[in-house]
Amino acid sequence: MINESTWTNIGPISNYPLNLGSCVKVGGKQIAIFNLPTKQQWYAVQNFNPQNRRMVLSRGLTGDADGVPIVICPLHKYRYSLETGECLTESTYSLETFPIKVDGDTLVIET
Repeated sequence: MINESTWTNIGPISNYPLNLGSCVKVGGKQIAIFNLPTKQQWYAVQNFNPQNRRMVLSRGLTGDADGVPIVICPLHKYRYSLETGECLTESTYSLETFPIKVDGDTLVIET
């Protein structure tokens, strides 16, 4: 079986704050969205933190770890790469990442 991806409109870019996370639900999945203007890049990862099994990553702090954009879990401070989903604190965990792009003044995500 071949899974086909779909690009979904998740609203105007003005709905998403700079340097903070937001959460959207697409196809039954909670997805954390981050706009990091210092990198001039948008990122999308699962909102579910596999380390503590909570839907909290959209409320995490964003930052940089040796040039890698990261989100830090607000509960136990585990750090995840926003580019790859890799947990930089403990390699046991990882996040699903989603392609995201700006289309005019709208944000779209591929699931």
